Amino acid sequence: MEWEQDGRTLRIPLEGIEEVRSLERAVEVVLTSARVGRPAAVYALHGAGAPAVAAFSAAVQARLRERAPDRPRADGEDLVVTVSVRTGRRLTRRASAIAAAIAVCVAIDVTVWLLGGSQPVVALPLAQLFAAAGVFILTFLGRGLYDGRRLPEHGITVLAELDHYTHNTKVYRYTDLDGEVHYYREATGGQQLELSYDPRRPSRAVARLSPYMQVMMALMTLVGLAMACAGVGFTFHELAVALRG
Repeated sequence: MEWEQDGRTLRIPLEGIEEVRSLERAVEVVLTSARVGRPAAVYALHGAGAPAVAAFSAAVQARLRERAPDRPRADGEDLVVTVSVRTGRRLTRRASAIAAAIAVCVAIDVTVWLLGGSQPVVALPLAQLFAAAGVFILTFLGRGLYDGRRLPEHGITVLAELDHYTHNTKVYRYTDLDGEVHYYREATGGQQLELSYDPRRPSRAVARLSPYMQVMMALMTLVGLAMACAGVGFTFHELAVALRG
């Protein structure tokens, strides 16, 4: 069986698959494990349609041979082979926004270069890279800090249980007030993890942040904001100077 995820195509042999679990809009391929007492690795795909999930699960499950519970298993993770790494991917909204921002920056750079700015030509692209780094820091840490501060106070706090491991992280399971099951990925943590989720969007959850982590994230968010403002301000200043001649 071939499994495509995160730009990689993996070949998972049937002898390395213990079972296939189908959820409402997700499918999980559970690998065999040779280690007793440790959860098996799981390759999970979320956001799929229910008919596709059911068809895929039935097709794979039908080809799996029955095994006796006490029969020794190979470690399925060792049997997985990377077939290819795909670099070309369809642009998402975020990628489209990034491409549009790059096009605008290139247009400004060319305009300033043709009209003649007050600074060396290389200074403008460097300032824009500086601003891009600031936007990344601001977006990534700012959202995490916002959720980390807001959800523990205004959201619903639950104790999530470790459900399984994937090939690169742990997956915790929690249930919202309507009884719907959600999953949260976290590389660190034990058998249980305290989470706070948004009651309006129960799938949006955050683990509790320590005061030290909140302070560090706030400082880095301010640094990102300063970097973004400085880079954007310098870019438009050079454009204004060039347009005035």
